[in-house]
Amino acid sequence: MRVLVVDDDPIGLNARRMVLEHMGHQVVVASTVEEAQAGIETQPDAVLPDVVLMDLRLPKSEDGLRLLRMLHEAAPGIRIVVLSGYPSDLDGAAERTYAAEILAKPAPTEAVLKALAAEA
Repeated sequence: MRVLVVDDDPIGLNARRMVLEHMGHQVVVASTVEEAQAGIETQPDAVLPDVVLMDLRLPKSEDGLRLLRMLHEAAPGIRIVVLSGYPSDLDGAAERTYAAEILAKPAPTEAVLKALAAEA
């Protein structure tokens, strides 16, 4: 599975990358909305990620909401899993519907892997 991991925390980003690569996934990382956007918009459909695992506050929740909108518009078939210390930031937001699953940090690795592997 191809996974794009987006998080502005370099320690968390690296830890998730290492776990996912160890599990056999192809992983691309981005630490900003702009990096994630550039990675999505420059890829042909055949190499787009199968799933995006993203933090919501990048560093503000508005950044994560912007990324959710961009992902939905640029690649509506991509499964998006939000991993956030503040999942309530999505309460009442239209962008909530773009996320297949929302996990509260700290989420057990098993829960993250299960969410990534779930069918859309």
